[in-house]
Amino acid sequence: MPTIKEVKMELRRREWAEQIAECRSSGMSVREWCQTKGLSCNTYYRRLRAVRLDLLKQTDNPMQKIVPISVSNELCEAPVPVAPQPAVLNSSGSVVMRKDGIEIELPQNISEDTILALLRGLKQC
Repeated sequence: MPTIKEVKMELRRREWAEQIAECRSSGMSVREWCQTKGLSCNTYYRRLRAVRLDLLKQTDNPMQKIVPISVSNELCEAPVPVAPQPAVLNSSGSVVMRKDGIEIELPQNISEDTILALLRGLKQC
C-alpha cells in the first residue's frame, strides 16, 4: 500500500505533467509561458525531467512480458487445430492469425512446417 508521501508525489507529478502539456499546447515559448505562470524556467525544466524519469521507470516494468516457448521440428502425429477465424493477409502482405486475444503476424512465404511447429509450441503454453 502506498504511503501518503508517495501519493502526494504522484499527484504532484500528474500536476506537473498537465502543466507541461499546457505549456506545449499554448503556442508560447517555454520562457513566455513560465513568465505568465510565475514560474522560473529552471523549475519548469526540473519538473519536465522528473516527469520524463517517471515515464522511463514505467517502461522499465512493462505490463506484458514475452514468454519464451520451445518449438520442435518433429512432425506431430495428430493435426493441430487451427483457429476458428481464418487467417487473413494484411496490407503489407503478411499472414495474420488471431485467437483469444493473441495475434500472430507471419510472412506470406512461410512454410507449412514452420506454421505447424509454431502452433504446436503455442498449444503447450
